[in-house]
Amino acid sequence: MGLLAVSILAAVVLGSLLQPRVGGLRLAPHLAATLGAAATLALGLVSPSEALRSMRFMVMPLLTLASLMSMTLVAEKVGLFVSFTRWLARVSKGNAKRLFAYLFFAGTMVGALFTNDAAVLILTPLVGTLLAEISTDGWSPRAKLPYFFAVLYVANLVGLLVISNPINIVVAETFQISFLEYARWMVLPAIASFTVTFAALRFYFRHDLPCHFDFSEKPQEADGHAGFRKLAATIIGFTLVGFFTQGLTNVPLHLIAAAGAAVLLLFYRTEQGGELLPIATGIAWDVILFVVAIFIVAKGVGNAGLTSDLGSLLVELRRSSEAASVSATGGIAAGLSALMNNHPVAYTMSLAIEDMGVEPGATKIHVFAALIGGDLGPKMLPIGSLAALLWFRLLRDRGVHVSYGEYIRLGVPVTLLAVAAAIGVLLLEVAIAG
Repeated sequence: MGLLAVSILAAVVLGSLLQPRVGGLRLAPHLAATLGAAATLALGLVSPSEALRSMRFMVMPLLTLASLMSMTLVAEKVGLFVSFTRWLARVSKGNAKRLFAYLFFAGTMVGALFTNDAAVLILTPLVGTLLAEISTDGWSPRAKLPYFFAVLYVANLVGLLVISNPINIVVAETFQISFLEYARWMVLPAIASFTVTFAALRFYFRHDLPCHFDFSEKPQEADGHAGFRKLAATIIGFTLVGFFTQGLTNVPLHLIAAAGAAVLLLFYRTEQGGELLPIATGIAWDVILFVVAIFIVAKGVGNAGLTSDLGSLLVELRRSSEAASVSATGGIAAGLSALMNNHPVAYTMSLAIEDMGVEPGATKIHVFAALIGGDLGPKMLPIGSLAALLWFRLLRDRGVHVSYGEYIRLGVPVTLLAVAAAIGVLLLEVAIAG
């Protein structure tokens, strides 16, 4: 049964990455995962009642994700992100190296608030358009690459907030980790991963980054959205405040996200006359279906006993030291995420941690370590995350070529350094907490 479960998972991963044509239909990731979930059910690896319980459990985290996606779409339609990138160019004052730094660190906030996939989908074309405006004749053919890599890497850092990555949302719901508790433990590891990653990128592209750019502020067209952009930013800000005060209000995360999205959509419809159907259809329902289906496939791997074996290995390591098992959890999650995509790995690691049977405090520390590995690991190989696959496709559409070899040469050492730094900070927090 174990071999069968792993074979289904491997087939889903390969199908998601290669996306072969079956007849006239391309096997997209959500279709591959759905077929895998169907096979898992048909072969008895997961019972129908277990699958139904899984889908019921997924309703709340996926409502959070869909709400965040709808807010992202409204913000994009009213030009909030275009204004954001142009503001970065303006405050950089013609200094291309400063623009790179501003783009990286400001981009991390976009990824933190709007999820990593959204950050790639929004920022990659926006940065491409901005670079076309500001580049000069003195820029080399490689001069634009650092900025595109900055966009990709801000989408694959340790999630600053629980809403920064779909896997964080689902796993946190599994272990009942609140928004504030997540932030309490993960903000410092996230800062460590930001710092190490930025320094590594800056060093790698030290000879490619141009010194100057030319940015001419264009007169703003009367698009009717200027005032609403401020309102949208305010609503998003209040939603974030709601997330941080969740521990005081006891309002569930999914209800806060849904309320923020509902208010923003209401104002978008009444104040701007915006159409809601394009927002509803624009939500990445294929990603949501992928998350549900791959969760069922991972459940089949767990039922086959493989996650129990992994949990036993982590328990054995913990007998030697807590640091060893936490480090191994992060390292295994990072390595598997690079090879298999971080969604199935995150859910499989969650089941393994549950099978460890340790006290709740230690369980959550291992969960945080697994999320560190799952958030960072995809940077090592192009197949590691949906965000990376989207990034390659968006660059190809713009005629920008990045070889897999260069991606790996940069991604492997940067990721290993970032994982080590983030896990080290997490262990330091554990030691201080006593």
